[in-house]
Amino acid sequence: MEADKLISLNDRVTKWLPDFRMKDSLYSQELMLSDILSHRSGWKTFQGDLINTESDLDYPKMIQLFSQQKPAYPLRTRFGYSNFGFMIAGEAVKSITGNSWNKYLHKRLLAPLGMSRTFVDASLIAQDQNKAAGHSIVSDSLVALTADKIEPFSHGGMYASIEDLGKWMQVLLNKGKGAVGQIIPESALEKMWMSHTIIGKSRTADRQQYFKTYGIGWEIMQYHNHEIMQHNGAYSGALTSLTVIPSMRLGVAILTNQDNHILQETLKWQVIDSYLKREVPDYTKQQIERQAARKTESTQQASAAQTEAFAIDMQEIVGDYFCEGYGKASIRKQSGQYILKLEHHPALSGVLTAMGKEQLLCTYNHPMFGKMPFRFKLKDGKVQSFELLVDPFVEADPYLFNKVAKD
Repeated sequence: MEADKLISLNDRVTKWLPDFRMKDSLYSQELMLSDILSHRSGWKTFQGDLINTESDLDYPKMIQLFSQQKPAYPLRTRFGYSNFGFMIAGEAVKSITGNSWNKYLHKRLLAPLGMSRTFVDASLIAQDQNKAAGHSIVSDSLVALTADKIEPFSHGGMYASIEDLGKWMQVLLNKGKGAVGQIIPESALEKMWMSHTIIGKSRTADRQQYFKTYGIGWEIMQYHNHEIMQHNGAYSGALTSLTVIPSMRLGVAILTNQDNHILQETLKWQVIDSYLKREVPDYTKQQIERQAARKTESTQQASAAQTEAFAIDMQEIVGDYFCEGYGKASIRKQSGQYILKLEHHPALSGVLTAMGKEQLLCTYNHPMFGKMPFRFKLKDGKVQSFELLVDPFVEADPYLFNKVAKD
């Protein structure tokens, strides 16, 4: 859009979304489009993602609720991957063009590229019969998540075939040129693949550390004298990755329909290393062995934590709760079980069972949210609050819910 002279990436977010507000007014005033697209907005990685995952809220309400959360870092000082940044960008696209982000994307990129098997419309996804169902591990069994409804958002949810991703990678490797001419301006590619934010060092499948940065929507790293641009995707029942290496004229796309693995990473590096003619071990086998060792250790720790009974009568947890950064929650006793319900997640519930003196284990009815310990704050035999957690796959930070006093 900048190359098309519709915007500048240095525009303030409020130029295009005048009603945008954050709890800290400095962020509201200073936040630029380039900040939210390069993840240097001050938010932690996945901060607030409970709000946008399987909730019943629309875009404006999600953003308004997220604005109540305090940024974790000063603006432009640290990397934190924010899906809300991309959501805000999607709303900005609507303000700038008069079209929703998905309509604009289809007109500007998908149609010219001939990506006819890429869907950004929920109704088209629902109608299509030739698609893979997501899978997850539930109670040690592989379960198809056929009931999940993925609404495409500007931060994720697009459905694409491997053939269409091949078209996308070919255009990226061909400096933005496609069958109908220049589709992506070279200046846009240069800006996307320019380092804007330092991520730091991280390990790849070969267990070596490499320096990473983030551009505009792309993670960038140097690997054995080659510059690599990559991005992963994750949602309930699916893990994906897409990587391009211009110097090698190589693109690698990996789509999986199961979410309890990191095959999209190990297989990616296996392919890249084979093209680099490096002799490497079976990364996937190595990772499975490491995961098995960690699972044994975590199971032992969890068993040790469950030896103590809850400190007060479980009936005391029953009641209504409120979190400023989320909204309402309730705990009720139903058919002998203590059930958690959340205001903005009507289809989600959790069964609470004793786990320790001040902890209860919440087993959610959706595998993506996991089984998580809740820490309760107790005083004089009464519950004052609890910290709600979901699987870090969704969001790592707790939400503090204070108990609402009865009238």
